[in-house]
Amino acid sequence: MVRQHRFGILFSAHDDDLKATHLPFVIDEHSGAHGALLSHMAKANPHWKDLDQRDVLVVFPGPHAFVSSLWYEAKGSVPTWNYTAVHVRGRAEVLSDREALKQLIRIMLKAYEPDSPIVRHLDDPEFASLLEAIVGFKIEIHEMEGKRKLNQNLPIEIQQKVITALRTLADSDSQKIADLMTENLEQTAKNFDSVGPSLPIEPRRE
Repeated sequence: MVRQHRFGILFSAHDDDLKATHLPFVIDEHSGAHGALLSHMAKANPHWKDLDQRDVLVVFPGPHAFVSSLWYEAKGSVPTWNYTAVHVRGRAEVLSDREALKQLIRIMLKAYEPDSPIVRHLDDPEFASLLEAIVGFKIEIHEMEGKRKLNQNLPIEIQQKVITALRTLADSDSQKIADLMTENLEQTAKNFDSVGPSLPIEPRRE
């Protein structure tokens, strides 16, 4: 989920001041005990000044879509919103070392634009001022929490009605939610097939 939806929202709090910044992230699964998130922001953004060695939250919103109660064709239904999201909590560390910052940029370019020529020119003088204008940081992951709300609590026939209705909408999020709901139903059916139908219990003979 984080690899697919890498544009997250970084939240932090300091002295009753809440800050949020929208940023691209790269997840390094081999750093620390549970991995780390890597990113950078403009030095002109004061958010970075309150980050070092502080606990932070990064939210990665996935696709989401409104679900009309009319689609259920059932009395007593109310509308809802289907969505997916991941919350990542961890401890931030600002990278003050210039070489560490350049390495972070290399990692992010490899993830987002592997063929970028910038990788070969980070040591060129014209990039010096650009590097001075950003602040890199990593977040040691302590906890990841995922949420998939896809009407999975409703009967299969109602879920299928919602999927059919979402397919008629033009926006990409509705289509992606329909895809996820379809995958969810297929996985449920596969799990049922692997277990098999329940068998009647033979009466116990004394």
